[in-house]
Amino acid sequence: MRYVERPLYEKESVLIPRKGTLNNVMYVNQPFWSVDTMFYTEMRLPNVAKFVYHFVKAKDLASLNAGSAVPSMTTEILNAMEVTIPSATAFEEFETLVTPMYKAMLENDVQSEKLANLRDTLLPKLMSGEIDVSDIWL
Repeated sequence: MRYVERPLYEKESVLIPRKGTLNNVMYVNQPFWSVDTMFYTEMRLPNVAKFVYHFVKAKDLASLNAGSAVPSMTTEILNAMEVTIPSATAFEEFETLVTPMYKAMLENDVQSEKLANLRDTLLPKLMSGEIDVSDIWL
């Protein structure tokens, strides 16, 4: 969901599908509200959310489907996943390594949204003839 009056959670989290496309795991780092077909996570330690995201994303959650008609995930299945927990130092090193990439992805998303808005503003004006670009040489 893009907007609600009050967010469900405001910190870094990993969203894991409960129903539907089970491999559609998402990382979020802004206040959000989730639909009832997604689990969200609360990190107990610093510098672990991105690691958890990559760990879960690497799993083939669709193969762990517990549903019959609609693909489904349960907390029992998620809680049964075995994970070797790295040291705090390893988490910090991982966080230091991937944070610049996540920052660049966020900046790309912001720029993409601005460009889409610009396109949506200019295209109707170009189509209607309100803006004439016939004299522009590229």
